[in-house]
Amino acid sequence: MSVNLLLGIGNIGEKYAGTRHNAGFMIARKFVEKHNGQSVKKFKHSQVWECEVLGKKIAVCQPNTYVNLSGIAAKELFEFYSITEENMLVAVDDFNLNLATMRFRQNGSDGGHNGLKSLLENCPKNFARLRFGIGPLPKETSIIDFVLGKFSEEELKVVNEKLEMAVEAIESYFEFGIAVTMNKYNSK
Repeated sequence: MSVNLLLGIGNIGEKYAGTRHNAGFMIARKFVEKHNGQSVKKFKHSQVWECEVLGKKIAVCQPNTYVNLSGIAAKELFEFYSITEENMLVAVDDFNLNLATMRFRQNGSDGGHNGLKSLLENCPKNFARLRFGIGPLPKETSIIDFVLGKFSEEELKVVNEKLEMAVEAIESYFEFGIAVTMNKYNSK
């Protein structure tokens, strides 16, 4: 059975729990919870759970390398599971999208996101991504302070409501592919 990879981008550690930059981790964890993912041997650069969904094996990864070095963790998994770029979906935060807005893309640039930049430097380039909105970026606020800041209670309520839909969208991606999923879930 070939393996698909869902990679959530975020920062490890209590200091970063609940921060906007960890939206990818939040999505990955919600997917693992829904599908009773089983933790597998600890990889050097990531925590990995395996789920079986619709007859497909999906490895769900949270890198422990911090956002800026996410590509190192992905590279390790590409080699271990013999994954191709068509089998990887990356869940990532995006401050250019309004809060909890979802946008699937087949491929593209890093869009200024250091986690995607690291992936593009270390892995095949044409992997799909689910961008999850954490914006808008308030005026007079630095990008770093914003993405490393924690969601407010009100924001977290909105995000948590949308996480279920993000999991459904990921299931759609692995079952039907990017085109169907984009048409159904990309927020207008």
